[in-house]
Amino acid sequence: MGHAERRNHEHRALLLGLRVAVDVQHLWKPPPHHLDRGSRYTLGNGIHWNEADAALLYAAALVSGLRRRGARVLTNAGGGNGPAPDPKLIGYYTGRNLAAVLWGVHAYLACHVNSAGGAYALTEHLGPGEQLAERIVNRLVLDFPALGRSEVRTLRAGERGAICIDHCGASVAAVILEPFFGDTPIHQAMLSAPRLARLGESIAVAVSDWWLTKRAPRMPQDETLTSPPTPDLG
Repeated sequence: MGHAERRNHEHRALLLGLRVAVDVQHLWKPPPHHLDRGSRYTLGNGIHWNEADAALLYAAALVSGLRRRGARVLTNAGGGNGPAPDPKLIGYYTGRNLAAVLWGVHAYLACHVNSAGGAYALTEHLGPGEQLAERIVNRLVLDFPALGRSEVRTLRAGERGAICIDHCGASVAAVILEPFFGDTPIHQAMLSAPRLARLGESIAVAVSDWWLTKRAPRMPQDETLTSPPTPDLG
């Protein structure tokens, strides 16, 4: 096995054993909510983006990044010219959560884009998801300084927003991703296919760092598990 081949093999083995659900939540709902696409954003040049379209692009890159590293991924980030969405993640959120738990996920990522004019990157979590939520949001502001500060919120069962991940159970790291505000002008540079692809890869790096830290014994050299900033491709 050559050096490059060996490195590719090691890369693919990083996340062996990890199971992740990547759920683009505004899509794939039954009637009368089947046309839901989340918030709608208008850019300065008049182009419109739907939240679900942006989330679908970064989720697809996230799925690709996780699978390249060896993780098994349950996802509905398909459709169009891509693979069909997994039927386990079609329907109302409760059913998606429960199906993912039965599938054996360690982490459940609910993909959204924020609105209401903020200027920060946000993750929200239930259960044991705090460390993963922190890893993701810290990676985002490292790779995309224009996002501003990071914020992690702990949700309570029944709270607004918690419905997205409320039935993931006590053993799953369940996190809602709100990586940027689609209606904030300084954040709207994220609304391009290259930037959204890079965003998904950044989240995959954060998930990798979380899993490796979770699996490894705690030692001083653990700091080396935190990857450097992702190169700007946008």
